[in-house]
Amino acid sequence: MLLADSLVVVGMATVSLGTIQESDGVKEHSFWLCNVGQESVALHQGYTSCGCTTIHFDKARQLAPGDSVKVRLRFNPRGKGGEFHEMGTIEYGKSRKRVNMALVGNCITSEETLMRQFPIRVNDHIRLSTNRFDLGRMRQGESKERGVVVYYSDTKQQERYPIRFTVDAKTPKGLQHISYPLAIKGEKVTITLAVFVY
Repeated sequence: MLLADSLVVVGMATVSLGTIQESDGVKEHSFWLCNVGQESVALHQGYTSCGCTTIHFDKARQLAPGDSVKVRLRFNPRGKGGEFHEMGTIEYGKSRKRVNMALVGNCITSEETLMRQFPIRVNDHIRLSTNRFDLGRMRQGESKERGVVVYYSDTKQQERYPIRFTVDAKTPKGLQHISYPLAIKGEKVTITLAVFVY
């Protein structure tokens, strides 16, 4: 039994763009939606999972049973790096049902983006997202965790190192700058934690 109103993606609902370069600019893919229901449906609105992705379709369109419509998803890789999974959603029909499409892949960032994302240089092959955290106000016994993201330029891999700090009885009150030692592939790195103990 067919539903009264139902849209389906013809073909693949998730399309891989493979490995792309940030410098190549916007990538686009067209999806086709088909009304497999028994009644006409209206396309109401579309939205995406991230501002880097836009969705384009004829919003004024009424789809009769058996009709199809083209939907374009556009992904802008500027400032993006690593794996991505960006989704586009269209709401349709009287009950505002949803149909989803997605673009996935891996983006290789430009040197400029890498410098912005990982400004702290440890050596020729290791860069950090930061070497300082402001933990705000903390009291004795309280713990907070942050994460330093490390980029390895030789393998183009990223890894998150957790930074966990607990205010113990020996920590003086007032503004403190705590040195947090970290070992990354044989390199000694110091992360500074700014905390106001009260």
